[in-house]
Amino acid sequence: MPYRKDRIKKIVGFSPTEWETVCRRSAELGLRTGTYIRTIAVQGVVKVFPLKELNDVHRALNRIGVNLNQIATVMNSTGSVYQKDMEDVLAEMKQLRIIVEDWLEPLESEELL
Repeated sequence: MPYRKDRIKKIVGFSPTEWETVCRRSAELGLRTGTYIRTIAVQGVVKVFPLKELNDVHRALNRIGVNLNQIATVMNSTGSVYQKDMEDVLAEMKQLRIIVEDWLEPLESEELL
């Protein structure tokens, strides 16, 4: 794949054992080898965050999106929106903020090289 004009391309050589290490580490992280090499070269470390707990956040966002879609449908058809519907969405947004804050507070990254 050709690089864009604003990219600089360098050719780097690896011994077979070095390349095996790069391939193994990039596979463990679920990254392409080029992405892994660039991240290590620029940042010096690859940080991985456990995201299994993100399911609650996803569910809350989906619920808010469904409610907003229903409100927009009613508003487009009638030209008005109910105050109760807006209060429900705001309450769900506050609940989502609490869920996200609770989820992010103890989160620590794992530094993997």
